[in-house]
Amino acid sequence: MNADSVLAGRTALLLRDPARAAETVARLAARGASAAVCRLIDFELPADTGVLDAGVRRLLDGEFDWLVLTSVNTARALELRARALGLELRIPRNTRVAVVGEATARAVKALGASVDFMPEHDHSARGMLAEWEELSSPPPAGKAHTAFMPQADIASPTLRDGFTASGWDAHIVIAYRTVPAPADPELALQPPLPDPDLPHGSHTLARDQLPAAVDRLDAVFFTSPSTVDQFLSLVPAPGANLALVAIGDSTAARLRAHGLEPTATAGFPTPEGLINAWEQSLQPAQEPPT
Repeated sequence: MNADSVLAGRTALLLRDPARAAETVARLAARGASAAVCRLIDFELPADTGVLDAGVRRLLDGEFDWLVLTSVNTARALELRARALGLELRIPRNTRVAVVGEATARAVKALGASVDFMPEHDHSARGMLAEWEELSSPPPAGKAHTAFMPQADIASPTLRDGFTASGWDAHIVIAYRTVPAPADPELALQPPLPDPDLPHGSHTLARDQLPAAVDRLDAVFFTSPSTVDQFLSLVPAPGANLALVAIGDSTAARLRAHGLEPTATAGFPTPEGLINAWEQSLQPAQEPPT
C-alpha cells in the first residue's frame, strides 16, 4: 500500500460486477484507496439472434476481409452463438481482425486468432478511424473491403459512419443488449460469478443501497454511457465533492448531456487509466513559470 499517494484513505465507486472489478480494486488498494462495488448494468444476447447467427455463419465461411470487435462482450456473444449453432468459433485465415483495445485483443487471442490492427494511442472507435490505414487504402481489384462488426445495441455510429465514408461494405449487427442488472439468465452473456474477497476497506453495495451510500464516497468511475444513465437514475444530483471520472470521450459526453462536467477523463480505457485520471485531478495545480 502506498500511504503517500494522494488517493490514500479515499474510496471510489466501481459500477461493475465485483468479480470483474478485481483488478481495479487491487490497483486502488496499492495506492492506499478502497472501493465500493455496485453493478448497475448487465448484458444479454438479443431475443432474436437470427441476424447475428447469419453473420456468424458468413464469418466462419470466410466471407469477410475483416472482423471488427469493439469490446470483449462482442467476442463473447460470437462464441456463445457459434456454440449454440454447433460450430467452432475459429476465425478463417483470410479474415483479419481489428480490435479497439488490449482487453478485446486478449479475448481474440484466447480464441486462437491473431490481432491485425489495434489503435496505439486512442483505444476508442474514434482512435480506430484515425489510425487504421487500411480504411483509406484502395481494395484489391477495385472490390470494396468487407467487414463484419457485431456491436452493442447502444453503440455509437462512429465506426458505421467511418466505413460508409471509406466505401467499405460493412455488415453490422446487434450482438448484445445492455440492460439493468441482473440479466435474464436465459440470455445473459456471462453467468453470475461469486463475489470475491475484497481487500480490507472495500465492500459491495446492492443497487438499492447506493443512494444512501454515495455521500460517503469520494469518486465514481463511469465505464460507459449506460453506467452514467443508470447511476443518475438512482442519484440524480450527485454532490459537488464527488469526483466524476469517465473512461473515455463518449462517457464524458454523456455526463455533459446530463448537465454534469466530468472531473477527469481517462487517457486510456483501463483500470490504470481511470485511477491515474482520478489521481491527477487531485494534484495541486502547477504554478505557471514566471
